[in-house]
Amino acid sequence: MAFSLRDDVAPELYPLSWLLGTWRGFGVLSYPSIPERSILNEMTFEHDGGPYLRAVSTIWEVEGEPAHEVTHELPGAAGYAAFTKGTQWSTETQYWRPIEAHQTDSATRVELEVLVADPAGHLSLYVGAAQGPRIDLATDAVIASSTAAELTGGTRMFGLVASDLLWVQELAALGHPLGTYASGRLSRVEEA
Repeated sequence: MAFSLRDDVAPELYPLSWLLGTWRGFGVLSYPSIPERSILNEMTFEHDGGPYLRAVSTIWEVEGEPAHEVTHELPGAAGYAAFTKGTQWSTETQYWRPIEAHQTDSATRVELEVLVADPAGHLSLYVGAAQGPRIDLATDAVIASSTAAELTGGTRMFGLVASDLLWVQELAALGHPLGTYASGRLSRVEEA
């Protein structure tokens, strides 16, 4: 999918501007103490002209049977449309801050800090980098309220593949070591 840079995007955000917009899709959630389930995910990346992105991500459980046959290979928005949103599983607000850019042989590498807050009582700082259409992040710090479930760390990977946003989230939580928690494939449904 082609996109063009707008003049209202801060120059620091140029390497991340491919994220701008709303993405929707289908995925899977599973963890040692959580049975596998199909999920619907929506992520919106926006900006206000400052040198950061604001993102909101919401995950819902799938309700009922799909409107037509669905496989995990089904592209994001088509998988999303096949199902009905059930109970909201989680939501979070994120702030993506580019810290420093380095030119490599193949692409610009942008060092990132990503702040993530959720209503379950967690505030996490992820650090990592974006290089071309791939982003790798790992927790640097996790703060939890006294009533929050145990969460000691995590990683996140995002990649632009065939115009879709693929993502994987790993967690170290509830006494378990780092392992896959959720993944999905999202299609852009709206430009920011």
